[in-house]
Amino acid sequence: MTEIIFERKIAEEVLVEKVATILRNGGIAVLPTDTIPGIGCRADDHDAVGRLFKLKERPENLPIPVILASKKDIENYVVKVPEAYYRLSERYWPGALTICLRSNGMIDRMVGGGLDTLGFRIPDYPFVRKIVSELGVPLALTSANPHNVQPSALHQRLLAWWKNEVEIIILGRSTAPRPASTVVDLTCDPHVILREGLLDIEELSSLMLGTGNA
Repeated sequence: MTEIIFERKIAEEVLVEKVATILRNGGIAVLPTDTIPGIGCRADDHDAVGRLFKLKERPENLPIPVILASKKDIENYVVKVPEAYYRLSERYWPGALTICLRSNGMIDRMVGGGLDTLGFRIPDYPFVRKIVSELGVPLALTSANPHNVQPSALHQRLLAWWKNEVEIIILGRSTAPRPASTVVDLTCDPHVILREGLLDIEELSSLMLGTGNA
């Protein structure tokens, strides 16, 4: 049985604790974010991550983004933090930017699609950040749509996809789809933009190269 809650109809601190408890116990949640709704689990739970891939029918070689609560947390999960990370995270986090870095192995390799890299993001959505803080570990959080199906924030679509499939669904604003996050890869030289999104590409490129101002 899926618990369905409207975000604005319950005190945030109560809702954060409820979601964190479900995730801590291996559950999967559908959550509103600053871009499109996400579906996810704790990033260090191998069984939950495997179930997430199966629910979405997502190919296991497609990485799932890792959601952090704080910029400084990155040092716990990567081999090296490049200078471009500090420029980009200072300018765009919290926000719609996913930064790919080389993993140090502390997060389940399955989350990265079997690669030694991971994509990290801090959403501009306090509710999600508070869940990660309460949980104490990052989330593996991807768009809340089945694989190869157009993302949606409409309540009826989210419920049709995930009711009785996940432990909890938090319904935020029911809106038209919004662009996904921009994705950059800082593991290669030169750094590259893997996916365009909400951000200004010219400004982003200059910051990646160190020629812009954070």
